[in-house]
Amino acid sequence: MRAAAGRLLVIGALIMVLVSVPAQARIEDPDGVKEFQVKALFLYNFANFVEWPERAFDGPEASLRMCLYGAVPFGSFLDSVNGVRVRDRTLDVIRTTDRSDIEQGCHILFVGIDQLDKLEEFFSDINHMYVLSVGNTEGFARRGGVINIYRTRDERKFEINLSQAIENGLLISSDLLSLARIINKD
Repeated sequence: MRAAAGRLLVIGALIMVLVSVPAQARIEDPDGVKEFQVKALFLYNFANFVEWPERAFDGPEASLRMCLYGAVPFGSFLDSVNGVRVRDRTLDVIRTTDRSDIEQGCHILFVGIDQLDKLEEFFSDINHMYVLSVGNTEGFARRGGVINIYRTRDERKFEINLSQAIENGLLISSDLLSLARIINKD
């Protein structure tokens, strides 16, 4: 019961951020710092609303690996949550431009803007079983990613490729699904 109440608080906070920050960011923050904070908040909260099967981990003490691959300008905001507990796992934030670092396995993978031109090759080469891949470019979820963060005129929203999530062995909370635009593979 306590965990459910905590999740509802997180959802409430996420909704408040979605509604209020983007409008303020345009007026008060022309450099986009708040925009980066919002993206980091999205990524961190996704970790709280997705379940991975036990076989996705090397053991009960294994960490939840969040890999930021390539140019991810909001990566520094996620450094503050490196080492925190997400459910019963320690979050390990890995920022890298070396593909071999992510080939060791990631549970959450954000692909940076400098790697987008190689996206289709990337998805065909990397084993995405149990990987929550997140991007923020048009068509990311339709091209094999699980979650895509996108901008409307007034705010940031996200879409979830539910069939890809299921294929990757992930269980996404109905609370998160209710906030998303659902798409499926073409």
